[in-house]
Amino acid sequence: MKKIFKLVLALVCATMVQTSRAEVNPGSDDITVLNTENETSVQVPTSDPTVKFRFRVDVGASFAAMRLGTDPNDPAIIKESSINFSSFEPSVALGTDLQLTRNPDLSFMGLLGFGYQSYSKDKQEVKYGQLQLRLGVTYVFDHSKKYAPLVYGGFNGNYLVGFDSKNISPDYWIGKPSFDKSGKDMLGFGFFLGGGVNMDLDGHDLRLSLEYGFNAIPPLEIQVHTIGVKAAFIL
Repeated sequence: MKKIFKLVLALVCATMVQTSRAEVNPGSDDITVLNTENETSVQVPTSDPTVKFRFRVDVGASFAAMRLGTDPNDPAIIKESSINFSSFEPSVALGTDLQLTRNPDLSFMGLLGFGYQSYSKDKQEVKYGQLQLRLGVTYVFDHSKKYAPLVYGGFNGNYLVGFDSKNISPDYWIGKPSFDKSGKDMLGFGFFLGGGVNMDLDGHDLRLSLEYGFNAIPPLEIQVHTIGVKAAFIL
């Protein structure tokens, strides 16, 4: 009985070897399985990367309008005694751009940036640096073109460093003696939206855009709106 089973198995294997063969496609890791009996073939991809990682550098300059005097429990609530400041904010960020290989028009960004803001009004001053983690998505309308419009948006987390204030009334949290310049009191959140143009530079990208941003730091009773220009270099 064992001899009969082995004989049948050998015949099946011999039939498979005679009716099909596999070939490695030149210049590719894909394998094509050929059926020599009915002359059909099936291409089987052995490697299919879905994401392309690219290094990214962002630089920008924004006009920032800061409001001091929001409810720490609800930044949307503005105190009657709130103060409005304005400032110019330079920024730089480094990170990665994740481009989908099957849809190169769509990509995702992850950036760690730094910006500096200095506000003053009627001898009242607020200054701080800002570490910012930016996560977002970008859509380029036909990335294959030399010049193509784009839109993007995302969310960010903020951590303030080197915070300093002068002549701030105790009516505001940052004017109170109990004010803590470290830890969770320096944490904030926000979002950003932008649009512009993508320029193809021999496989690299230069993206110029106009961006609106919003940031809130509830423990400090601070709310910031920004609008500015950004340049992103993607290698």
